[in-house]
Amino acid sequence: MKRYLLIIVCYLTCVNSENYIEDYCWRDYNGETPLDAYKCGTDRNGDPIYVGQALFENKLIPGKIHYGDTKVHFEFYRAYTANESVKILCARHPERFQWIKVKYYEVFRMTDKHFFQGGYEKGYDTYIGRAQSHGELTVGKVICSQTNCIRLTTIENGSWYDHDEFEILAYNPDAVLYQNPYLVEGAQTFVPYLLLLLMIIFLLAILFITLRRC
Repeated sequence: MKRYLLIIVCYLTCVNSENYIEDYCWRDYNGETPLDAYKCGTDRNGDPIYVGQALFENKLIPGKIHYGDTKVHFEFYRAYTANESVKILCARHPERFQWIKVKYYEVFRMTDKHFFQGGYEKGYDTYIGRAQSHGELTVGKVICSQTNCIRLTTIENGSWYDHDEFEILAYNPDAVLYQNPYLVEGAQTFVPYLLLLLMIIFLLAILFITLRRC
């Protein structure tokens, strides 16, 4: 199975363009959502859900981060939350990510897909999945050994649930790119819009002067 190993072993932080690896990275998360955070789901109020990472017992475990929440919610035999040593997935080109609908026993056989590794646990591959649950399109983890995969697990109201069918996150380095309106640092660039606005103002000024002379 082809895999794109995230920068998880060293647990790096991206703070500028030089730290981006393959157009994505994990930023430190303290409750403020970066503008380039990758939206993975939606809660019952219509607000976005992001994927986070928690450092827990020498493992990097992916879980969900609600918009405006300071914690990441994840599962490791039971439901946990963490607000320290938390990362949030950010993407320079989100169009290179794709969600593939699968059943848990199909994941291991899909050797032609670049499944996205979102955590680290010795002896296992850790992927990111999402599913509809309790009125949300929610996010959780998918664990695979060398011979089989376990169901997607997600957290809801302090309890964890598993899912036979779900979508798993993949990365496609050959996807067609569109212009990202955000700088890597998270600031939006308005230069193209400003130039267009100035051109419109210039044309209106010419039209106004011409009409006054008539």
